[in-house]
Amino acid sequence: MPQSMPQFLRPEDYLFHRSPMLLIEQVNAIGAESVCCSTDLDSPLLKPFSADHQLPAYFGIELMAQTVGVWAGHQDLQAGRAQAQGGLILSVRAYQPCAPQFKVVPGPLTITMQMLMQNDNFASFEGSIQHGNQTLATGRLSLCQLNDQLAHELGLSTH
Repeated sequence: MPQSMPQFLRPEDYLFHRSPMLLIEQVNAIGAESVCCSTDLDSPLLKPFSADHQLPAYFGIELMAQTVGVWAGHQDLQAGRAQAQGGLILSVRAYQPCAPQFKVVPGPLTITMQMLMQNDNFASFEGSIQHGNQTLATGRLSLCQLNDQLAHELGLSTH
């Protein structure tokens, strides 16, 4: 009997982001320490940020961060915790895009991230962005997931 693929919620069900900053279209896989999401290079979500059929490669950093955000949101839901108030990219290390621009062509970008370490609200992930068989970027991100207390301590809370 063939196994069915696990069904995941929409990216916006895991993320704090909303249009126009929601860049992830689909959740492909979520594991205990890994996550894979995708979005089309010619997606309406990325169109506002591209020009002359090119997307600046630095958007890969945000795609990676939102992919990790999907993982974090999923973990929160699984543990019965309230959804985080977003997150902060603390550092980007060894971000290596293949070119300064990603050529906007049809087909999905696949963003895969693997956890390196986690301590409370802080985590480090590494991963890659693929278009078909081509690696467009690799990198490591350190991130902080905001909760009410941390947002208040950083002066980011609205209450």
